[in-house]
Amino acid sequence: MAKRYIKNNVGKKNRIFSLIICIAFSLLFIIISQTLPMHSAITIALASSSPSIYFSEDSWDFGEITPDELPVHIFKFKNIGDEVLIIKGTKVSCESCVDPLISTDKLNPGEEGELKITVNSLEMIGRFTKRIYLESNDPVNPQAAVTVSGFIKEKNESVVQPQPKIQPQPQTPFRIGISYFGRGEYDKAIAEFEKSIELDENHTESYYYLGQCYLQKGIIEYNNKNIFKAYSLYRKANKFAEQVIPQYEKNIKNNPKDLNSYLKLGYIYETRSIVPFINEYNEALGYYLKALDLATGSSPAGNTGIIIYLNTRIGYIYFEKKKYSQALEYLESAIKMSSYNIEAFYYLGLSYDKIGEEEKAQEYLSRVIELAPQSEWAQDAEKELKKISK
Repeated sequence: MAKRYIKNNVGKKNRIFSLIICIAFSLLFIIISQTLPMHSAITIALASSSPSIYFSEDSWDFGEITPDELPVHIFKFKNIGDEVLIIKGTKVSCESCVDPLISTDKLNPGEEGELKITVNSLEMIGRFTKRIYLESNDPVNPQAAVTVSGFIKEKNESVVQPQPKIQPQPQTPFRIGISYFGRGEYDKAIAEFEKSIELDENHTESYYYLGQCYLQKGIIEYNNKNIFKAYSLYRKANKFAEQVIPQYEKNIKNNPKDLNSYLKLGYIYETRSIVPFINEYNEALGYYLKALDLATGSSPAGNTGIIIYLNTRIGYIYFEKKKYSQALEYLESAIKMSSYNIEAFYYLGLSYDKIGEEEKAQEYLSRVIELAPQSEWAQDAEKELKKISK
């Protein structure tokens, strides 16, 4: 198995509120990106007088993916122009489903960079196709697009691999709901998950995603400064969490090695703790530690992504609990396995600052800015660095 970083759906407490789940792009840029291969000759012809981004491949199909897998693919790109190429950032159609990381924000003529894509299969089921846009100062192709696709199996379900690039029609309300959820259409997803529960009142995953829909709607309302409406939605999300928690606990009782249930329970308790006056980090920590034990004990090589994710989450929770030595231990493990883990670098910087090691704190916070200069993580890292330097 591989992992996705699951980017911070859950970072520090206030960070989750800043996630924007679904971004709409202009029709002009979509048309440009879809027709890019037809205009490659034009791009190269103009390269002599400007920066020009070129991807050696613009799509990748992961094939069949298991529910706990977080697959990764690296797209390589190059500046084939004669001026410096400035990477301004990335945009994706679903930030909770795809995590893009760029290796650099500046390429001199002839230099190469990497765009690392991690797919969060924990939040999707069925066929998916996601576009990732790389924004730059290329005047011809300011939003270069790459596409990832694949088929995520439902847990404990044997699925015949569909033909690549073909979108099968979901056959159940749950599958339809998952499709809407992946696109950020939460009201439509809620309607389908409710239908699924009417058909099977014990369908655990329908309750889980119903709660996640209300949570994401709450985040959107919070970002729009509708605090009371956001709180109302959080309460609804919590209600479904209360219904689904016993189901996952029952799954674990029946199968103590059910990694999915440990991951889901840890995630539920962690996200519930973002609400003021609720602190369930101990519960989240317990499930995450057990999940890490299972992931490292069964097939460590196949569970690399899950292990990175769990070390990051555990490190963050220890930070929130002010247990900085333990936080450092797990966060260090995370970056040893992934040198692009921005969240881990960020909390390493904060943890070292808390124990008075300012030099290391500055090193790790600077690393955040170096890896993702356009990100919100980088903005927060810059603020922390200013505090340290005072």
